[in-house]
Amino acid sequence: MKKLSQRVAGLTPSITVGLILFAIGLTALLAYRAFDASRAQQQVVEHTLRDYAGFAAFQLKTATAQRITGQHRQSAEYIARSVAARGPMPPLAAERVAELFEAKGPQCDCLDGVSFYYHITFADSGIETTASEVATRENVRRIRDTVIANVMASAARRDPPPPQTAGAATGAPLASLFLIAIFSRLDGRPYAFLQTLAVDNVNAPVVAYGYAVPTKQLVGNAVTGVLLSQPVLPTTLTRGLRMDSILAVRVSNPSGEIAYETDASVADRYAAIDSLDARQGGLRFEVAINPAAADRLIIGGLPRSRLPEVIATAFVAVGLLGLLLYQFRRQEELGRLRDDFVSGVSHELRTPLAQIRLLAELLRLGKVPEERKERSLRIIDEEARRLSFLVDSILRFTHSQPSQLAPVSTDIAAEVNEIVAGFEPLAQARGVRLTARLEGGIVADVDRGALRQVLLNLLDNAVRYGPPQQNVTITTASSGDTWTLEVADEGPGIPEDERERIFTPYYRMKRDAGGAVGGTGIGLAVVRRLVQQHRGRVHVAPAHGDGAIGARFVVALPIAASGMS
Repeated sequence: MKKLSQRVAGLTPSITVGLILFAIGLTALLAYRAFDASRAQQQVVEHTLRDYAGFAAFQLKTATAQRITGQHRQSAEYIARSVAARGPMPPLAAERVAELFEAKGPQCDCLDGVSFYYHITFADSGIETTASEVATRENVRRIRDTVIANVMASAARRDPPPPQTAGAATGAPLASLFLIAIFSRLDGRPYAFLQTLAVDNVNAPVVAYGYAVPTKQLVGNAVTGVLLSQPVLPTTLTRGLRMDSILAVRVSNPSGEIAYETDASVADRYAAIDSLDARQGGLRFEVAINPAAADRLIIGGLPRSRLPEVIATAFVAVGLLGLLLYQFRRQEELGRLRDDFVSGVSHELRTPLAQIRLLAELLRLGKVPEERKERSLRIIDEEARRLSFLVDSILRFTHSQPSQLAPVSTDIAAEVNEIVAGFEPLAQARGVRLTARLEGGIVADVDRGALRQVLLNLLDNAVRYGPPQQNVTITTASSGDTWTLEVADEGPGIPEDERERIFTPYYRMKRDAGGAVGGTGIGLAVVRRLVQQHRGRVHVAPAHGDGAIGARFVVALPIAASGMS
């Protein structure tokens, strides 16, 4: 039964660790599933917002093209009627073109920012413009070449014939109301050229009438007007939010130059792109949902990231496992220390008890010669004293609460002499000489029992771990309001890295752990506790003098007893 209980006790930590690891694994799995679900939800939300952005880009593209076309249609009608009435040739003068366009300009609010007007004849590639700083010879030539190339390329693609305004029944030359937007640069600035075409009976271009306007002004006015006046996204979705607060927009021309951009930059996370065809200028619309407004567009708001909770859960689980392992390790260490302590105490008790019982039995039976009776009685007394020292140390150490001291005014030299005299038989048994160098006149408040325990433990350690025939010196001295007690031996000394650890309960030095000299590992711990109760200090130092061997245990205590516990 005992072996079974030990086996079960040995398995308990393993089972507990296994259960904790299983719980951590299960927690990690649940955390991963929660994180994966959150990530999938986030992906769905992002896809939905990109769909919203794509719908908004399409709506904005369509509405912007319609706005530009609608704004300029009214003024273009005058060009078409004049051409239908008089024929395409000779072309209208540039000044007349300006008059016809501007006749409807105030009504359509479409000609703000126009730099100049022009006409281009396709038969001889001639061009005429109104006066303008921008209409330099180089710029005029560039406009002519650009417009002719784009119009002829459109004809080569066999685009559908533009809608006609008049003369369809008579076969007279007509003018198209379709506005072809062409983008180029003049003096380093992007410009848009919008024209209506006069065509012949087979829809071949004859004359182009148009005007030049900065691209940013044309596109910016159109896009701003759309965002302010039209629901690019359904009102049930926006719930009263302004379009310019929901959408970030960037419009660029075919060459990549930005024609319009909102203050909020377009982010790729919730963005979509749509473009007009080449006949409508090929404008590229990039639209993104503003992250600040995205939370309002999704029912229930954007999903929160579960990563912080997952990381926190993982840390807590790992921390609990680490704490558990630490507790198991500490428990094992305490068990080992307990076993060592019990083994040490048993050894310390068994040896003197065996000698006492043996000698007492021989004396009782009268088997000890007369000349050896005194020696046997002395051995019994020595072993009894050693047992008394050991029991006192164990009792003082095992008290859960330190006992209260009862300090009294004491002649230190007389008290130390008495303690040394009582220990001398134990020292003589190993051939150790005790030398007392005591300063007279030191009177201090000490607990005599505690002082006796401190000095006896130090002397016992010096005799036990020092060599036979050594000399142990006990010294007292005073300085100011402090007096010191020093016990110096001629043993191997204490290594520097262990001078503090030897005062730890149950600790035994590495060189002594497997040696023949037994010990409980509590003697110096008792010394430190009693010294600290006296508001004093204790430490170990090397022997005096270069090349000297041994160790010195130095106890510093206050002379007055104020504040002692």
